[in-house]
Amino acid sequence: MVGRFLMPFLFGLGLFAVLIFLGDTFDKMNAIMRSRAPLMTILECLWLGVPYWAVRVIPMATLLATLVAMSGFVQSGEWLATQSCGIETRRFWMPVLLCSLGISVLAFVAQETVMPAAWARSRRLWREKVHPEWEWTKYQNVALLGGEDQFVQAWLFLPRDGKLERPILETMGPRGVDRQLDAKYALWDEARGRWVFHEGVERTFGADGGAQTSFKSKVSDLSVPPLDLVPRTTNADELTMREAFDYARRVGRLGGSPREYEVAAQAKIAYPFTNFVICALGIPISLRLRRSSRVVSFCSALALSFLFLWTMEVGRTLGVSGRLPPLASAWLANAGFGALAFVLIRRWDL
Repeated sequence: MVGRFLMPFLFGLGLFAVLIFLGDTFDKMNAIMRSRAPLMTILECLWLGVPYWAVRVIPMATLLATLVAMSGFVQSGEWLATQSCGIETRRFWMPVLLCSLGISVLAFVAQETVMPAAWARSRRLWREKVHPEWEWTKYQNVALLGGEDQFVQAWLFLPRDGKLERPILETMGPRGVDRQLDAKYALWDEARGRWVFHEGVERTFGADGGAQTSFKSKVSDLSVPPLDLVPRTTNADELTMREAFDYARRVGRLGGSPREYEVAAQAKIAYPFTNFVICALGIPISLRLRRSSRVVSFCSALALSFLFLWTMEVGRTLGVSGRLPPLASAWLANAGFGALAFVLIRRWDL
């Protein structure tokens, strides 16, 4: 049974990953054709996305392999022979379920190691080299995060020119703002690796009060390059589970809502075990399909996988909106489909 499972699993994994990869590539084709980036950079950007898509389609491949393996078991006559001999049928489908559990563990490892790094690199190449939006984007009235304890406000931010107009740089301390630079404009100095503020004042705050000093030019402590300073929403797919939990706490400390990242962190635990749940559900379904063709198995795998993913997205939305706790929203699909699989296996005495 293990051999019957692994071959269609590898086939499905490759097929689904390639199909989604090609769809994503064609969706970006207009931007790629207009890009001035070298061909090798474009190829690197695209191929670094493969681990992301591969991890995402593992549940679909697991379900397809389950349906094909169990259908083959029935079509070969082994299922009837097993029942006639009085042998427990679970001795034959249990190895398939254990394989799916092993795949869940491997998917979790890939999700926490290869996938975030590759996806983050791919998105960075896309933003900065292949389709650099910063070349024509201007940001007005922005608040930027300069570092762990640094915040920047600016009337206008021009990433391409490395310029901030009417910037205010605040350095935070245990009791609030310790230091503030308020200038007419600031320019990025590549040689120094610092932002240089021009025509402004420096304010310091302490227990004894505050002080203010004017300056024509002052090299600040802000060392974040213009491209890294561009305001972007952090994508949870670029983070590991631990990084997602840490980022959620950081967002909460800054006064934002951490729910999106709390849900994402819980989902990073729940998603790999989707393979186990969907395999458990596929076993009774495949035995009901019995002598169906592989085309029917393929279509059934697609339909059930999309229903599962839709349920996961509903759970995520409920979690982010605050209608469900992050833990419950992340495990909603696994719990619901897992309960259904348990009921079907018990009801049909498998």
